[in-house]
Amino acid sequence: MCYVFGGYNSGGYNNQATLGAPWVQDPKPAKTDKPAEPPLDESVNVEALLESRLATEDLDLGWIRLFDGQSLLGWKATSEVDWKVQDGAIVATEGKAGFLLTEVRFSDYEIELEFLAQDKTNSGLFLRTAESVVDPAKDCYEINIAPQDNPFPTGSIVGRAKVTEQVTAPEAEQWHSLHALVDQDHIQVWVNGQQATDYKDTSGLTAGKIGLQFREGPIKFRNIRLRPIGYSVLPKADKSDWNEPAGEIKATFTDTGTIMLKGGRGHIELLQPHANLCLQATALTLTQNVNSGIFFRCIPGEDMNGYECQIHHGFKEDRRRAVDAGSGSIFRRQNAKAVLSDEDKPVHITIVADGPTIATWVEGVPVVSWTDTRAPNENPRKGLRTEAGTIMLQGHDPGSEVEFRSLLISPL
Repeated sequence: MCYVFGGYNSGGYNNQATLGAPWVQDPKPAKTDKPAEPPLDESVNVEALLESRLATEDLDLGWIRLFDGQSLLGWKATSEVDWKVQDGAIVATEGKAGFLLTEVRFSDYEIELEFLAQDKTNSGLFLRTAESVVDPAKDCYEINIAPQDNPFPTGSIVGRAKVTEQVTAPEAEQWHSLHALVDQDHIQVWVNGQQATDYKDTSGLTAGKIGLQFREGPIKFRNIRLRPIGYSVLPKADKSDWNEPAGEIKATFTDTGTIMLKGGRGHIELLQPHANLCLQATALTLTQNVNSGIFFRCIPGEDMNGYECQIHHGFKEDRRRAVDAGSGSIFRRQNAKAVLSDEDKPVHITIVADGPTIATWVEGVPVVSWTDTRAPNENPRKGLRTEAGTIMLQGHDPGSEVEFRSLLISPL
């Protein structure tokens, strides 16, 4: 079924005149060339980013990379440690014990990575962690990376559960896999595919940042991936969850449960408000070079007064130079580091809004990590909004056609 809604300007004068001559109006200033575009960011290896895009089957399951393989975008250090990117890995060798933390929190998820440690290295993967950990049995889930003689060897949850005896101890100076599932109060850990711990928590931790620890000895991490767990809004859309379309678009709820937007500028609004959340969406633009977007923390019922994560595949001579702001950008606030989406293909976008900080991923690769430092304002177009607001799917250009195929939400 479809729904349709769609002074006085004085010139400047010459301040010199000859006797008997009238005042003479200055000629109109000559048009100037457009200012030169800023130089491209040479630190961004676009080809490597394109290669790091995840396979469609992984994207459809919701996987994203927390580490793009070439920068620490989306991470921040809590102490003076020589965190760096080296040969596609995050490396730390010396400094004051501390963390490299994600800039946003996550709630329920599956996470996997590879690590390489030395004989005496004591490190760890911290889940749902506070920025400052006083007691790992209360403030986080610390998945330990530590020698066999440690009270909590590799794969243990420090202060909560010790690794089972059947897990083979990882060898030093070799890459090993660490995999964890954090689903409400149930935490499970695997080391190299062997289940290490299976733990039910009673401490009430529901969300937190993800941390890589440097404590004793060199440590390397790579291939850090995460899959949020949430509830599905699309496909199988329920029309009662949505407001009637506003503006110049038609919205069709298809037989497969997707939403098709067609026409000019307008939106359809999901009624349930959200504040801090992880949102994942898949959209296909069916006309070339069109602008669409996902709005969040919107003022309910108003015309897209929210933060906008843009969907636009266009770029100029280089993917680092978007035609507009690029898929995954926070429109008019932070451009995407590169345009990683393609015309004629579904785009997979992940948005995490956590307080004033917003991070986005396109095709599983991080493209934005931005903190809104503006003064608070009810309208995100004018200032910082952390209050709950609605989600709107946007149609923009006349004649555009966009199908939103999936939408998953994981509240923080």
